Amino acid sequence: MKKQLILLMGILFLCSSNVFSQEEKEMQYLLSGSNRPSISGFGGPMVEFSSVEGDFAVFVGGGGAIIFNQTFYFGGYGEGLTTSHYRYDLSDITDIQEPKISLGHGGFWLGYVNKSFKAIHPAASLKIGWGKISLYDDNWNDYNPENYVAQDGIFTLIPQLEVEVNLTSWFKLNVGAGYRWMTGMDKQYSQGGTMYDYYESSDYSSPVGTISLLFGGFAVK
Repeated sequence: MKKQLILLMGILFLCSSNVFSQEEKEMQYLLSGSNRPSISGFGGPMVEFSSVEGDFAVFVGGGGAIIFNQTFYFGGYGEGLTTSHYRYDLSDITDIQEPKISLGHGGFWLGYVNKSFKAIHPAASLKIGWGKISLYDDNWNDYNPENYVAQDGIFTLIPQLEVEVNLTSWFKLNVGAGYRWMTGMDKQYSQGGTMYDYYESSDYSSPVGTISLLFGGFAVK
């Protein structure tokens, strides 16, 4: 009887060992195999179409970001005004004959890409930036910082919806539309005993359209 009990216990031990071994083989881990998060990056130039002081304006810049699982990304951007816009109403205040606007900003770039594996898919992004606006004489050939006047800081918020086109595994086209809120300008000048603002937020906040060429790792793994 004792031998039979020992034999039975041995069989149960072997069976339990086999079960636990099988369970261990089938165990799944969040950070292993195909479940491991995909991390890659991208960057490229961008062009923004909007308005400044009520006139058509073009900003040119670029950005880059780290993208997680081809879905969420976080990075930075920067862009500057390339079209010519003047504030002749301030020529007497600043003693500049051709008071041309200089405007640029940069900061954080966040986004979401939906179903990136499809050739054409939607996306959304948000730019949160800071920068500077100022005036300089368009007749000056040098860009000495001392020649810039009426300098003021700005805060920019640009949410937008986009459509992306996968051209290759490393290159895609992004076209978007949104709105630029620009605020934070508070620099003033005195005229006739009254204080006036150099810049109004409403003159620089505008609907925007963007075209971006993005290069990076876009292959779904």
